[in-house]
Amino acid sequence: MTSKRVDAYDYTPVAVMFIILSCTIAVGTNLSQFICIGRFTDVSFQVIGHMKTILVLIMGFLFFGKEGLNLQVVIGMIIAVVGMIWYGNASSKPGGKERRSHSLPTSRQHKHGSLSESTEIDGKV
Repeated sequence: MTSKRVDAYDYTPVAVMFIILSCTIAVGTNLSQFICIGRFTDVSFQVIGHMKTILVLIMGFLFFGKEGLNLQVVIGMIIAVVGMIWYGNASSKPGGKERRSHSLPTSRQHKHGSLSESTEIDGKV
């Protein structure tokens, strides 16, 4: 624990630039997740979230040193990336969920004279 207060910190222009950059990246990340929620399946959204976590870890190791980086962490990241690539390939094939249409199939019954115009409109909705 530190005894310094946040408002007592000497904010240099470089520190302010990194704070603004960090906030901009955070807003962009949240906005991209909001856009992705309605467009992807639940599993795809989780895969994207895991990829974001792996990118954060890699960037942290690159910028702040290799402390905490060991063979087990590297193997875990490699397995996760291979799994994401495998899932992406599997879901984009003809039977995959990403290619399926999200609209409900409608069956149209054409019985002349037995359906009123309002029930035909309801069937289309």
